[in-house]
Amino acid sequence: MAQNLQAIKKRIRTSQSISQIAKAMEMIAASKIRRAEQAVERYKPYALKVTDIVQRILADKDTMEDEIVLRFTADRPGKKAIFIIGPDKGLCGGLVVNLFKEVLGYMNPEDVVISVGKKCINSSIRYGFNMAHSFVMGSAFPDHDKIFPLIAIARSLVFSGHVTKVAIVYTRFKNMLVQTPVVEEILPIKRDEQFVDNGIDYIMEPSVPQVLRDMIPYYFEVEFYNALMNAYASEQAARMAAMSNARDNADEISASLTNIYNRSRQEKITNEILDLANGQQGMQK
Repeated sequence: MAQNLQAIKKRIRTSQSISQIAKAMEMIAASKIRRAEQAVERYKPYALKVTDIVQRILADKDTMEDEIVLRFTADRPGKKAIFIIGPDKGLCGGLVVNLFKEVLGYMNPEDVVISVGKKCINSSIRYGFNMAHSFVMGSAFPDHDKIFPLIAIARSLVFSGHVTKVAIVYTRFKNMLVQTPVVEEILPIKRDEQFVDNGIDYIMEPSVPQVLRDMIPYYFEVEFYNALMNAYASEQAARMAAMSNARDNADEISASLTNIYNRSRQEKITNEILDLANGQQGMQK
């Protein structure tokens, strides 16, 4: 009985330690999410302006027949370059599993894959994807410089004619409770049917097609950095939820074991009292 009590007591201490660790990781994830949300708000005006210029060009019907414009907007058959963005570390629930369900439903065997994040790299290797490049995601908020190697790879694959489409697969952050894996095709550039022209007549020099060509790197910059920020925020939110569940489970186990320990200890004391009582009665006889 004494050994059982010691084992139960040890399991209680272990559960309490797990609860404390999970709570600390939950708080760290919560602080990182707040930073990510602030960064998204600061970046939004620039992203909206770039998107507005690109959509304004696409809304001009006269430019849609230009050869350069068609190169970036025409939907042509061929291989895709798929950028998969996910976490480096685990303990974030089913985030990676759900992300790769989206990937498997979208890609073809001949498509080229660029994996960002150690978990995505490992999963891409396990599934046997045609992986051309890989990058780590890191545990800190993604620096803006991280997107330039991705843009260079995308441009190289497109201008060489190796691929005709570029897509990003990442987990979009909606709120603390909802993170949704999405596939966004950033090339060919699609016209937003909800875009409303403000009616101002702009003069673009040297030409509208050349402006679009010059805007492509900035358009890619906005799309890639938005994906990185969303993936980072989703990772932290998923980890926060996973650690919250782990803490609740550890607390529940600790409470259950504490009840078992108290009952066992009380039973032991009762048995000792009975033994003393029986011994006293034997001595009186």
